[in-house]
Amino acid sequence: MSFNLTYGLLFEVTLYHNYFLNSGEDTYEGMSDANKKKMLQKFDSDSFATLTPTVETNTRLRNYKMVFKPTRTGFRIYIKVKEDDEIDPFISVPADLKLDFIISINDYQFENYTNLEFVLKQMFLFSNTKPETEPVTFKYIPNFNDNVLISNNYLISEKTTAIFLSELHTQERQDVFGIISLTMKGDNNPKDIIDVAGKMLSPNFKIHFDNRKTLWKYIDRKAITEITTKTPKPLTYSGFVELDPVNDFMPSQSINSTYPNPSVKAITKINSDYYSEIFI
Repeated sequence: MSFNLTYGLLFEVTLYHNYFLNSGEDTYEGMSDANKKKMLQKFDSDSFATLTPTVETNTRLRNYKMVFKPTRTGFRIYIKVKEDDEIDPFISVPADLKLDFIISINDYQFENYTNLEFVLKQMFLFSNTKPETEPVTFKYIPNFNDNVLISNNYLISEKTTAIFLSELHTQERQDVFGIISLTMKGDNNPKDIIDVAGKMLSPNFKIHFDNRKTLWKYIDRKAITEITTKTPKPLTYSGFVELDPVNDFMPSQSINSTYPNPSVKAITKINSDYYSEIFI
């Protein structure tokens, strides 16, 4: 099958995570284009999430000559196009055609390094249409160029969650973190996948998670002492955060002291604050 000749890009979903894209205190968004490219070369969304079309969506993909193609940063949907028009689908696509994709988390430490609050009986929804059971404050899936990080504003109500889960086959309902639900015509033009003539707009939607920041608590078992940073510090897979013994702690520590960065394994929550524990 030649995607270049007979298939065109219907839409793409990009999945980013700042835990893997940031480097120490250097943010991905603030990097040069060359450094962004280097970070993306090492990035693979499969390291923390799996994106899968639902059973019903797989049927719709086959019926409309569409192909689901995973990428290192998410997935693309291709569709067979007419030979004389590369943006005109071979089979006309209804404006109300909906495609759903399940987001499953495959890294047990995801909650530790992701800046979200996880709520039982509620899941995350990334969609270009608002469910009737959601309020007017519903957050639509961002476009690629939107400077938006995913927050708990993308959590949907228990009622809406139950509706989406009821549409899944029984074997699909386990460990659903969220749903990507895309309709060919969204609620507003920037979210459309096809235009009024049914031709492809090929949008790229982006789901960009932020890395968690924690207070770093250093525990000296021999001296039976603890010191904690005054402000939260970022958790990142790459890079190193250099702490200032004088200014980062209260009381100030010896200027000659050095402090390792924590792993994402030992994190505790006290009231609304998250702590990384490092034993020294």
